[in-house]
Order: sequence, then structure tokens, then C-alpha cells
Amino acid sequence: MSTKLSLILDYNYATSKITEHESEMSASEFMLTGGDGIYTAMRTVCHGTRLFLFDDHLQRICKSHSVMLSKNGGERQRQLDTEYWRGLLAPLIRRGLHRFGSGSEQDSKITVLVDRHRVAIQFVRLLGPNGPNPSCWVKFVSGRRDHPEAKSLQWVHDREALEQFIVPPINEVVLIEHDSKDGPLRFYEGLSSNFFVTRRVSVGKQPEYLNFQLLSAPLDSVLLGTVMKLVLLICERDGISVRYAPEFDALESWNGAFVSSTSRLVLPVSNVIYGEDNRQHKLDASDPLIMHLLDSVRSMAREKSTEV
Repeated sequence: MSTKLSLILDYNYATSKITEHESEMSASEFMLTGGDGIYTAMRTVCHGTRLFLFDDHLQRICKSHSVMLSKNGGERQRQLDTEYWRGLLAPLIRRGLHRFGSGSEQDSKITVLVDRHRVAIQFVRLLGPNGPNPSCWVKFVSGRRDHPEAKSLQWVHDREALEQFIVPPINEVVLIEHDSKDGPLRFYEGLSSNFFVTRRVSVGKQPEYLNFQLLSAPLDSVLLGTVMKLVLLICERDGISVRYAPEFDALESWNGAFVSSTSRLVLPVSNVIYGEDNRQHKLDASDPLIMHLLDSVRSMAREKSTEV
């Protein structure tokens, strides 16, 4: 098993040559090496034996590739097919996990960079928040992502300046912006996550989580993350109300909030910081709806994963 921070595999299209090396780079540093290509970040579950939502990540690569990189003709059709990417990436990921994770039951984060000349894949240990009931703080910052429909590496460079705000106890920066010149202030997404809010809309229903509504940014205004898609599927399955009305000015009515991403899955938010004077607002990190979504995502890990 590697003792380095990460392992990087590099596949060259022209030569089909695969090189590998250990590295001290973090996942963020690795993505900054990717130039103008596209990326996706996936993870293992079940002690490193299965890839979580692998098919969703293949579809994401296809969609992002069509937006950012695709050419016309036969090559375009070949490279936009999910089976093409499965055939290319699955053996590389299997090889990397064997090299990096052999002898360990710890899960890994796998970041895939794609450009016109190569595919580069980084494997890092996945370290979650500590404690039996982990939660996090987020900071709201003015801004909005360009081209949220594609996971472009340009966004990695654009967000670099905002990452300076991520210092303990802050785990994530969430973007807020007016939807028009005179419109309300709205929340959108985190730098590497989707962001949701819960609020109470009734009492007396059973299970208790049905007394809460989920608030989200409109789906065409953010990158629809793989875990976000799963959260929305759970809401549809369980009859949970979802409203795409992300009014930040309604902060006082929020009961809870959480971020969702490959590495975090569903991570409750205990405190938010906002404004030039860094005002703080506390939220319920044990919100019943959030706990239900967290448990549901965890329990679906095997069902929604692919054997390595």
C-alpha cells in the first residue's frame, strides 16, 4: 500500500501508454494541473471494494465532454458513448486501486481529468469529518458558476480565489447572488458541493421528516451532482416535498441545511457565516429530514455502486 498522499495514473490517447507515480498533491492541487479539460470526482464504498454511482459519473463525462471538448464526425460519436468511457476508465481505476489501496479497507476518492490528449486519474484516501454525528460550517460568498451544465476544469481555476475562505471550522463556501438587478438574493451551490435547506411546513405527520420541506436551487442553475440526483430520487420515493426557491433572505425560517458531494455524501450544516461582518446563524444539524436523507444515501451505497 502506498504511503504517499496520492497515486496518479496517466493514460496517453496517442500511444495508449500508461504511466504512474506517487505524489504529495492534494485533490485540489491535482485538478489545477488539468488545463482546459473536464473532470469528475468519484469514490469507493464498502471498504474500497465498489465504485459509488459509477454509471452516473460516466454519463457526466459524456455530457461535459460534449459541451467542452467534442469534435465532429466518428471520433465525436465514439468518445461520447458511455461504453467507450467505461472500457477505458474501469481498467485504469481497477489498476490504481490495486496499487494504491491494496491491504487497506479505507475508501478512496478518485478524481478523473480528461482533455484532448490524455486521461489522468488521482487516488487519495477519503477522510471524513470526525465524530459520531459529524457536521460542518459554511460561509456564504457572492458569486455564481458559469456553465453549470458542464464540469469544466476552468471552474477549478475560477474558484481558487474563493477557497481562501475555507479554513477551520469552515468546510465549504456557498455562492449567493441576486437573480436579477432588483431580484431577491438566492443561494446556489458550494465550490465542490450542492447545497440544500430544510424548513418546517407542518406538524403531526409521521414519519417526522414529512413535516419538513427541502429547498434547492433550480436544477438548471447549478451542476447537478451525482449525490444531489440521489437525494432528489429519495425525496420522490418517500413523498418529501421539494421546492426550487432558494431565497437567502428567508434564512431565519431555515431549520437545517446540508451539503452533498462525492466525498461528503450528505453532511449537515451546524453554522453558517455571512455578510461583510461575518454574522453567524446556527442551524439544527440533527434535523429529521436531513437525518433521513443521510441514512438513506448511506444505505443505498451498495445498491447504487459497481464492483471494482
